[in-house]
Amino acid sequence: MSWRNIIWIAIILCLAAVALHLSGQRGPHAEPTDPAVKDLAGALETYELLNEHGYRVLPPARATQGAIEGMVRQVDDFSVYIPPHKLNDFNRQASGERFGTGLRIGRHGERILITGPMSGSPAHKAELYGPMEIVAIGQERAADLTLAAAREMLRADDGEPVEIRLRDRDGIDTTHELSPETYRLPTVTGIVRDEDGRWVHLLDEPHGIYYIRISEFVDKRTPKELYDAYPRSPPPRALVLDLRGNPGGTGLQVAAAVADRFLPEGLIVRTEPRKRKPDTFDAHAAGTFPPVPTVVLIDRGTASAAEIVAGALQTHGRGLLVGERSYGKWCVQSTFDLGHGLGKVHLTTARFHLTPARRPAAATTAPRTGQAPAPEPEMPRWLDPEVPVKLTSRAAQRLEALRVQEMVVPRPRRSTTTAPRLSAPAERLRRAILRYDAPLARALKLLREERVPTTRPAGAPALRTRPAKTTRSRTPWH
Repeated sequence: MSWRNIIWIAIILCLAAVALHLSGQRGPHAEPTDPAVKDLAGALETYELLNEHGYRVLPPARATQGAIEGMVRQVDDFSVYIPPHKLNDFNRQASGERFGTGLRIGRHGERILITGPMSGSPAHKAELYGPMEIVAIGQERAADLTLAAAREMLRADDGEPVEIRLRDRDGIDTTHELSPETYRLPTVTGIVRDEDGRWVHLLDEPHGIYYIRISEFVDKRTPKELYDAYPRSPPPRALVLDLRGNPGGTGLQVAAAVADRFLPEGLIVRTEPRKRKPDTFDAHAAGTFPPVPTVVLIDRGTASAAEIVAGALQTHGRGLLVGERSYGKWCVQSTFDLGHGLGKVHLTTARFHLTPARRPAAATTAPRTGQAPAPEPEMPRWLDPEVPVKLTSRAAQRLEALRVQEMVVPRPRRSTTTAPRLSAPAERLRRAILRYDAPLARALKLLREERVPTTRPAGAPALRTRPAKTTRSRTPWH
């Protein structure tokens, strides 16, 4: 048997093994007589055609990975193939981790300045607080770099240490070497940081309105961070729960645990696998936060686990949805190791549904004898806010830049007092966020006017209000 035939057979066996794995059959190997091998014969013919007529020869390993990627994409839009060289990035993302130096920068006129470090990053450990001017990165003068190029060098994706030369306000230059490493960011944050770097959740003191943002759902971290962040003394009189830009996370259990904090009882979510019995997640009275008027902010980036939480609070009458239509990712995904050094697949294994109250009303008349029952109504593909509010593109861009400033850790204060307080820059940042963030400003207005009920019966009409006008972007503050 020629080496060429051996390579072809190896490709077919790998593809067949993947096909059998995705179809739920057991066993890592496939015999040449299996139907899956015959069905994949076209892949072999395509491989032969590419190497016969193509300008470049396609190595067997790349052909196998390309075929796997193509098969996984046929499952749905959310299933993905993770080749070996991308496993580290995938694992970091799934665990809520980041890699790099964690130094955030911005441009001020002709100069590139440090904005500050990300919490727990190498830059944070080196105490590189802003503002300081970057004179050089490695052998490159900062004056010769674009902001994008400087950020790419500081990310240090190659894992090599980065040397930077900084200049403080007194004109004194210092040199620092930052070794990129993995660090964790909090998944539950507030509106800004106080002078000690702690998150501030109090949004409106006279009305007792608090703000909690969940950026992603990560294992047991997010429920614990939520519990620690939730104010207790004094307790909130109203709450804004921000789930915008939240892509979901590591599992339904995390989303159910978060929703359980706001719901004393009832079904949170139900899954519908293809081969197993449905799984249900119910709320429990123990550990439930005291009910207060709550606004949940959503947008086109609110997906998967974030939609579970938002939808559960909406369904049970515990939250008023404000913002834009959600993404619409109603699927449960699991990760499988393919073996053979091929990487992993992140595969859709089930659909999930919220409580029955979110389903369209079923027909009340029973079918006649011998007549098939009416099909169950389809679930909505996304969540629609009860109070729609959109951002202009310019306001969204400005708000994104403000969020970057919000995430960096400020230089610790020298005061000996323990009472939390906002520095002047943090107070300006808070006001700027409210100035550009139209959905948050609308939520605050509704809560101040006491137009959001603490609870309402499931399926009851929500608050009706005219859509807010989009805000015009103004000259950025400095």
